[in-house]
Amino acid sequence: MNTEMVELIDAGLTRFGTRDLVSGTEVMDFLLDLRLSILNLPDPLAQLLEEESQPLVG
Repeated sequence: MNTEMVELIDAGLTRFGTRDLVSGTEVMDFLLDLRLSILNLPDPLAQLLEEESQPLVG
């Protein structure tokens, strides 16, 4: 799993975990940050196809 995403989730858990009430704005900010992190993940299929298209060395 992506370490950056785990750190982001952990930060959200720490930020919201001790509260009884959390504002919708704070939850939206957290979810948008999480969404952006997911969108910035490299596509594993594209990466595999790129590796396979490279000529063999040796």
